[in-house]
Amino acid sequence: MARLLISIVVACCFVVPVVALAGNTAPKLYLELWQFAEMPDPMVGYVCVHSTKPVGGIHCYDTKVAYNSAVVPIHIGNLNQPVCPTTGPSCAGQGGFLGLGFGLLASGEAVNFMSWVACPGFLKGPSQAGEPAACIASSTQNCHDWWDHLGYLTYLNLSTRTGMTNLTIVNSADLNRYSVINCHNEYDAGTEIGGSAQWGGVQSVTCSSTPIQDTTWGSIKSLFR
Repeated sequence: MARLLISIVVACCFVVPVVALAGNTAPKLYLELWQFAEMPDPMVGYVCVHSTKPVGGIHCYDTKVAYNSAVVPIHIGNLNQPVCPTTGPSCAGQGGFLGLGFGLLASGEAVNFMSWVACPGFLKGPSQAGEPAACIASSTQNCHDWWDHLGYLTYLNLSTRTGMTNLTIVNSADLNRYSVINCHNEYDAGTEIGGSAQWGGVQSVTCSSTPIQDTTWGSIKSLFR
């Protein structure tokens, strides 16, 4: 009974979005990848928030080491400006994001999926098909810009193999889409895949440059003063 009540509460936090008529024109989804010999506890800050402006593009590749873990944050870029300072109907003509529904596909050398974790300020939603085939998270309060990650997936290499594992964003098995939920609480129909990630093997993935609007960088710097 307690588990049922928790499920109902979580589900009620997610108002079903509709396809957007305005919001972010073509937001792009990227995967970052960070390897750890031991899973950090607490998680290192840069997994959930870019406290400094990234240089050289997304960190989307790492060599694979036996029995190590990979942490894979979801990065949402190319958001319309200005980003809405609030949420709801007043955000219809502005950028930013509240959440995201997506799936993640691992191909190549097998690794073990461990978890899908919401970052601080975000809440995971229910998954009917199971994670990572259907992952969703949404903001608990504010509209967010590119420097915030709404969550990350974790994988474990339970072997001595170090070959290539490719990680790719795909449609959520529950929603049949991968779509940014904008700050008007609508799906951004123009959501695009910006980049995938690779763990191990000879690097073949291209780590994209982060689409950052320099005019917004002062806002993130002020958070860390």
